[in-house]
Amino acid sequence: MMGLGERLDAIRRGASGRGVAVVVDLHGKLVDLSFSRESLTMRPEELAGVVRDLVDRAAADAVTEGVAAVGELVPADLLTPSPAPDRSRT
Repeated sequence: MMGLGERLDAIRRGASGRGVAVVVDLHGKLVDLSFSRESLTMRPEELAGVVRDLVDRAAADAVTEGVAAVGELVPADLLTPSPAPDRSRT
């Protein structure tokens, strides 16, 4: 059985659309990128935007998986942020 660190290191999530496919790690770092013929019809700025959007979507999925992995070992109340203090009374 893998330890938590190994499980987190192994997390990869992908997203695809408009002829572009990306894979990121837990930190949102791009680890794979591929293009189909469909993507070759886009202007560079448009293609860059598609890549950014897909990386953002895959990164969110990777973080969700990472939180779930940590949540199996850490009590839920420690993973839930505390409400911000009310500073309106100061």
